[in-house]
Amino acid sequence: MRYSEAWLETKPYKEVYDRRAHPKMSPQLDHSLIQGRLLTLVGNWAVARGFSGPELRVYLAEGVSLVPDVSFMSFGRLNSMSSAERQKPRIAPEFVCEVRSPDDRGPNIRRKTELYLAHGAIAVLNADPARRTVLVATQEGECLLRPGDRFEHPALPGLALSVSEIFAPLDAARG
Repeated sequence: MRYSEAWLETKPYKEVYDRRAHPKMSPQLDHSLIQGRLLTLVGNWAVARGFSGPELRVYLAEGVSLVPDVSFMSFGRLNSMSSAERQKPRIAPEFVCEVRSPDDRGPNIRRKTELYLAHGAIAVLNADPARRTVLVATQEGECLLRPGDRFEHPALPGLALSVSEIFAPLDAARG
């Protein structure tokens, strides 16, 4: 099944995989706070290493287009692409962060994680604001991180994300 790129970019935004269009969940306050925190934390680390940003649509294969909440692509990966290819990457970012919204379904989250990893991601973090947990998926497997734990990966040297720090904006928002 083919979808036009223009249609994908009309609101409500969609992600496409498994021969279906899946609506991108509308972010609520907690989602926005955590996405902003991850943008800051990953962005500060990424400055000398590559690009980090929000909601960069990636085209992973025919009929597979995803929009990660936060992603990182190294200069090495970016330099292998033409200027036009950088605008619409056809490879997964090395590092992906997704923030779970209340309406997100577990099987969809798992499937998107599988697709990112199958198309070149090193690590995929799925942050759940309601539970204050981060499910980390890599080629080696999965682990669940809780407040007090920290994400690090040897292929992403210097990146250290504290689960408590990721969810700190939720406490500030509650006063």
